[in-house]
Amino acid sequence: MFDDLFSRHVFMAMARQMALADLIGERDWSVDLGAGAVTFGTDLKFPIQLLGSESHGDGTWLWAWANEASNLPPALLQLCGWMRGYGQNAGIPELTEATFPLDRADGHRLALLASGLTGRPYYRGPYDGGALFFHLEGVPQQEVTPERAVTVISQTISAFPIDHRVAVVGFFEQLGWPVDQTADAVTGGPLRVTFDNLGRIAQLSGTIPPR
Repeated sequence: MFDDLFSRHVFMAMARQMALADLIGERDWSVDLGAGAVTFGTDLKFPIQLLGSESHGDGTWLWAWANEASNLPPALLQLCGWMRGYGQNAGIPELTEATFPLDRADGHRLALLASGLTGRPYYRGPYDGGALFFHLEGVPQQEVTPERAVTVISQTISAFPIDHRVAVVGFFEQLGWPVDQTADAVTGGPLRVTFDNLGRIAQLSGTIPPR
């Protein structure tokens, strides 16, 4: 169930991550949990919602709602609490169990799924011995052009094991592009994706309008 849901939402979530990377560039980051905000450089500041943390010592994930030892501000746990409720309703244990090994689902996969479900990009903040994952609110939306869509698809299928067809259909639908499906291809807006006999993307083609 987690893998299917991840496949459906990962492309759109990755598009948000690329847009965030374009925005913040090489700026340093700093989190103020008391203020509930992250600052990038001297000119960018956004409210945050905590998701959870990775421990590189024992290779586990810990949801922020379960991190009682850190006394995290309740106001910053709304998103991860919502994800827990979603998991309870949908029967997805990765969203309801307090902690589990990273090889089952790491912070990037969990944060990408949360991004797909909530529309917020995320940031991975490394620290000594692990990393904190949190989502940003109020980040300006960026149009996903056909060129960016091609980049998203190409990079994501190299990074994550996903159901390619489910991911492509979900992406095109979320972009609002009209979708047409045949046994071996999916057409969405200006792009056409063909699949091999194992369901993997074999070719990605389309008409990219001049800018």
